[in-house]
Amino acid sequence: MLKKVCIGLLIILSFGVSIYLYNTTMAFEVTRYGNTEVLLFSIPFTMCLVNSSLLYLPKLVKSQGSFSRYKKGIESIFLSISIILFMLHSSLILIATGSDVNLLLLIPLSVGIVLITTANTLPRFKLEINKTSSELSQSSHQVWNIVVRTFSLPLFIGGLVMLLCVFLPENLLLIGFFSILLCTLLLSIFLSYKAYQLHLNK
Repeated sequence: MLKKVCIGLLIILSFGVSIYLYNTTMAFEVTRYGNTEVLLFSIPFTMCLVNSSLLYLPKLVKSQGSFSRYKKGIESIFLSISIILFMLHSSLILIATGSDVNLLLLIPLSVGIVLITTANTLPRFKLEINKTSSELSQSSHQVWNIVVRTFSLPLFIGGLVMLLCVFLPENLLLIGFFSILLCTLLLSIFLSYKAYQLHLNK
């Protein structure tokens, strides 16, 4: 419930700021991102469209009996998307009002938030191990649970480190970002494979 409230507040704040600026005499500089109306309202409307999925998604998934188990994880994903869109919206407004904003900073911030959210969400997608099912099914479910937990930890740490890229000099920002992203993914894959091998050797 709290995550839905946060999403709602971000949408209301985005529209509120846009409506206020649209009705003021503040001059907007012409940018390559579009005219005033597009600049002010395209992302808030996008946030509404994206998060409208939360209204009908339970009806689609609940019939399969799995939405309640994945509800918190799904809401976390939508909240992270909303935060990223809100940051982009704020940056575009600052650019249009003449402020010097480096949009490159949004790359490590956005991807870092996504990695952290994904790392916190993946463990919630654990599969139940039914003792009455076949040994192959139990083993595959157990492997999935082990791998998904192992895969999540490097993602979380990599996401946190990636947020620190904003403090790098501009000429090193993208180099640092791609280096951290590559190391994070490779480490996640390697540790997951090692966990899988340890499970097989038991």
